Amino acid sequence: MASNLLPTDIFDDLSQKVLGQDEVLKQISVSLYKHLHGVKWGNILLIGNSGTGKTTIMNSIFEFYRDHQGLEKFQTMAVLNANTLVDDTGDVNILRMFKNLEATVRNRLGTAVTPKALKEHIENATVCLDEIDKISARISGRPNVPGILIQQAILTILEGETIYLETSIIQDGKKKAVRIPVDTSKMLFVCGGAFEELYDQVYSIVESGKDGRKLETTYIWDDATGRPERRLIFNLKDYMRIDDLFDYGMIPQFISRFSAIAILENLKKDSLKHILLHAADSPYVNAKNYFKTFDIDLQIAEDALEAIAGHAERNSRIGARALREVFNRIIADLQFDPFHSGQLTEKDEHWILPLDKKLVEQYLHPET
Repeated sequence: MASNLLPTDIFDDLSQKVLGQDEVLKQISVSLYKHLHGVKWGNILLIGNSGTGKTTIMNSIFEFYRDHQGLEKFQTMAVLNANTLVDDTGDVNILRMFKNLEATVRNRLGTAVTPKALKEHIENATVCLDEIDKISARISGRPNVPGILIQQAILTILEGETIYLETSIIQDGKKKAVRIPVDTSKMLFVCGGAFEELYDQVYSIVESGKDGRKLETTYIWDDATGRPERRLIFNLKDYMRIDDLFDYGMIPQFISRFSAIAILENLKKDSLKHILLHAADSPYVNAKNYFKTFDIDLQIAEDALEAIAGHAERNSRIGARALREVFNRIIADLQFDPFHSGQLTEKDEHWILPLDKKLVEQYLHPET
């Protein structure tokens, strides 16, 4: 039941689905606990490069609600791009969010849902707004009026306003218009964005040291030279200040309505390896299932796994997406005609398709 779940229990559930982001998941777990117990100000802002897991986190929240008995009234979720709150005339239409939530409730509970049930499920909904960084008040140094208007409109909801939902219900076999007051203070908002220019903005400040922030220096052993090599390390979460978000173009009142600002880590090699081998949407898992239809067992050697994960780690701006990009490139020709690829081996009357480092390197570095 909801009352028995502690933040640690929620974390244990989410960490089975989201890899390499434990600190962020702890903050998410506290936000979800607040939501389940009606505690205000659990809204959370996620900042992270593409491929670090923002969408996976949003999906895992829904799975958490779905998989636990007693959380039925929390299972209404909307995942929207923040810019879709602007209609064709250029005006902000916040009611689009609530119509989306209403449709979700009706899909779950049926067309005969009562106004009371609609109200309860929408008021306990979770709204995930993606690409929140695209509603900055400034773009390329110029004012972005739609972004300002969207932030102001969302701010109204984050502050706990009552929104009146105009809809209809079926009563005594007839359609009846109703006006349902929705208290938004009970809703949970999980907003996320890549904030790519924020990384560059903060790095520039830290590199210059003009406000006292300076890059940390560390030394990493270089096998090629046989001596330690000096490296400058930059992680946004170690250097970002709240006023950096204001300088980026986020309205101070908007940012103040989030109880937590969580910065996702760029995924490390070990996490990327685990994702490739075990994630439900892993391109390797999908390819392995594909080759089973040919009675072929796809296998990946440890050195090949290291090479793919290392490539993805170096492409930190796209993270786990780099896994998919490089793996699909490696496997494309093999999927088309595995039997004439020259890569198959036979063992115990079964076909095996081994992926080794040499094959991977041919695709990563075709010129060598």
